[in-house]
Amino acid sequence: MLKILYDHQMFSMQKFGGVTRYFADLIYNLPDGFEKEVAMQYSENHYMRQTYNQSYKSTDCIQNFRIKRRLYYFMNNQISTKVIKKNQFDIFHPTYYNPYFLKHIQKPFVITIHDMIHERFSDSFPIYDNIAKNKKILAKKATHIIAVSQNTKNDIVEFLGIPPDKITVVHHGYKQQVEIAEQIYENYILYVGERKNYKNFILFLEAIIPLLHADKRLKVVCTGNSFSKEEINLFQEHSISTQLIQVQASDAILYSLYQHALVFVFPSLYEGFGIPILEAFANNCPVCLSNASCFPEIAQDAALYFDPKNKTSIHDTVQLILSDDNIRKSLISKGKLKINDYTVDKMVNNTCNVYKSIKK
Repeated sequence: MLKILYDHQMFSMQKFGGVTRYFADLIYNLPDGFEKEVAMQYSENHYMRQTYNQSYKSTDCIQNFRIKRRLYYFMNNQISTKVIKKNQFDIFHPTYYNPYFLKHIQKPFVITIHDMIHERFSDSFPIYDNIAKNKKILAKKATHIIAVSQNTKNDIVEFLGIPPDKITVVHHGYKQQVEIAEQIYENYILYVGERKNYKNFILFLEAIIPLLHADKRLKVVCTGNSFSKEEINLFQEHSISTQLIQVQASDAILYSLYQHALVFVFPSLYEGFGIPILEAFANNCPVCLSNASCFPEIAQDAALYFDPKNKTSIHDTVQLILSDDNIRKSLISKGKLKINDYTVDKMVNNTCNVYKSIKK
């Protein structure tokens, strides 16, 4: 029996998010032969509390979650440190890059590196951001590293100088957990997630403005944060304000948006993996991607690709999907097959193989 200890870091900080969904799926699907412990008491994380029905404390006396999560982090960090000091586990798997545990750890530890965005796009982050620094410290000291894509592994080798044989690629797994909401919009392109900097949203939108002008019924539905002043000014400048829609989407609404979209477009210059690709595959949505970073590795022939820095390439590729129903049907069919390569069971089993290899 191998006992794996997980810490609190991202569960303290996130209600929703790909990192905590990854760890929750891993922790609560470990097979026989593995024992788990999560060293924390406070969390409002959706996947822990709703998806996997775990009971954690929260506070109602503070309304602002940004303040609350600092409190949770402080309290949970003390709990994690105490558990680590007891040394009653076989392998430690922290959920993010804070090296607080290094002075106490006596057992092997594994880290999962989800992307190298902070290293590739360092100018996009404030000077006081210490994620890249901490990640490098832990990568050097870790017993083994899990990378979520071959592209991420290549970047770890390039930026951090880690030997390739210290890194194992384990792709994300995907399992849809909630019932899907009813259809909300018609005739729209779907954009999911943040829109700043390397996400390449502005250039993508500028590329498809002619499509929006040509068909006033066509919309772009965006999930994530409210539109910025810069974005609103761009919409007004090009007379497309009524065709841009922003939605704060629950999982149920998000899956509905995928199911009824004409196409899901992911124009990012870089991602570590790209969970929205799997969400689109699972919900019968044709996928259109940047020919960049890990995207060709993950989607292979189940998507159409464009040059993310070339407006003509973006425009023509999106237009092709919008205008050709046979291409859309073909992409949906290929996506249905491709999603079978990314099961939670496969992700968990491959991760457990890493754990077992450390204890040999």
